Amino acid sequence: MAERRPLIARRLRPGHWVAVDVFAAAVLAAGFSVPAVLAPGSARVPPLVAVPVIALACLPTAVRRRWPVPVCAVVLVAAGFAPFAGWQEAFVPLALALHAVALLATRRTAVAALVAALAVTAAGAAIGAPSWTEAASAGGFAWLLLGLAWTIGLAVREQRAYAAQAVARSAQAAATAERLRVAREVHDVVAHSMGLISMRAGIANHVAATHPEEAGEALSIIEETSRKALTDLRGLLGLLRDASGEQGGEQGGEPHLPDTLRELVAAIPDGHLRVELDVEPGLALGGEAALVVRRLVQESLTNVLRHAGPARCRVAVLTRARREVVVEIVDDGRGGAPRPGGHGLAGLEERVILYGGTFSAGPEPGGGFAVRARLPLPGGSGKDEE
Repeated sequence: MAERRPLIARRLRPGHWVAVDVFAAAVLAAGFSVPAVLAPGSARVPPLVAVPVIALACLPTAVRRRWPVPVCAVVLVAAGFAPFAGWQEAFVPLALALHAVALLATRRTAVAALVAALAVTAAGAAIGAPSWTEAASAGGFAWLLLGLAWTIGLAVREQRAYAAQAVARSAQAAATAERLRVAREVHDVVAHSMGLISMRAGIANHVAATHPEEAGEALSIIEETSRKALTDLRGLLGLLRDASGEQGGEQGGEPHLPDTLRELVAAIPDGHLRVELDVEPGLALGGEAALVVRRLVQESLTNVLRHAGPARCRVAVLTRARREVVVEIVDDGRGGAPRPGGHGLAGLEERVILYGGTFSAGPEPGGGFAVRARLPLPGGSGKDEE
């Protein structure tokens, strides 16, 4: 299907609207002046009196968008003299001027201009009409036109203000979401890597004198962990500098999730935490789901290292009914309730909720701490297709 283009493809600029107003003012002035000149016998006053009043009322509307209040004042004065010049249609240019005031001036000024326009129009109808019946009919029609022009101007103004506020709120929400996303990534990368480095550095310092080979192994692991952390941080900085705004750093995912989880477990120092990893055989997830699972396990293991002390931990990543992935990280250490002011668990909960899953974290009744999450499976299956 061919894409439909709008009638006016480009938005009109202020100069274009001024040209429209100039054209409309000239047409109005000519349209009301020509009958007064060609049929002077039907008028109660000579054309030389009516035409200047018509020009004074119509021509200023050409600049009504630039000076709405002064133009409205001039048109009001002309409308006040219009009945004495035998011209009964002064409410037409007055409606144009009133629309500009409602659109561009303050609300108090717009209300004052509306009251003044209604009063002048009513007085003109009473003066120019031969009977009260015709005066009421002419005045009612003029009031209807003035009220409609004023209401449209005010409605457009309110709509523009609401649209501007909506754009500002949307931009603020997008900036907040982006800031939180980057904060989650930086926290996950730095917290996990620094936790492992600190643990390995403590081991190296403790055994440096008695077991230099173990100290050297710990330093090698520190070097490798630091290199990986720097790579991840460079990737985040590249994402921040990407002018296109694409979130490729998060959508890339893991090439093979079970291997990635085994690497995370293997990086845990021996003797501090015994981890039992239970990953469903053949588990294959999309890039974003795999990233969420990895961050869940990574941050949870970091918290266990920091707060649980020597403990055992079970990491389970399984599918349930081929509809969701269940992730559980449960330890039997001394960790209690989450500390106030922490960002790790809050970031995990944000990740899971943004993906459409559920998240819970808290101490276990028999001791220890548990992190549980459920993520919907993309495509409805958690295993590789044969």
